[in-house]
Amino acid sequence: MMKKMFRAAACVGLLTAGVGLAEAAQGKCSRVQAQGEGVTKEIATEMAKMNLSFTIATKGSKASGAASVTCGAPGPLMWTSCVARQRAC
Repeated sequence: MMKKMFRAAACVGLLTAGVGLAEAAQGKCSRVQAQGEGVTKEIATEMAKMNLSFTIATKGSKASGAASVTCGAPGPLMWTSCVARQRAC
């Protein structure tokens, strides 16, 4: 009788752990960001987007939704810096 109860409890524990792992696999999304710099804003934006796609691919994730890009004012020597952000799962 005690063995049957132990086996039943072990099976329930394994099923519960399996459900938890499935939920964790679905919730492995994160916000990824990458930076790009260039002489013009257009070049810096494209560099940031390319770096973002490389970063997402390196993580083995897939992009989800649209990327947002923010650029700062030109820095020293007229370089512009942009940061691209996107959700990846």
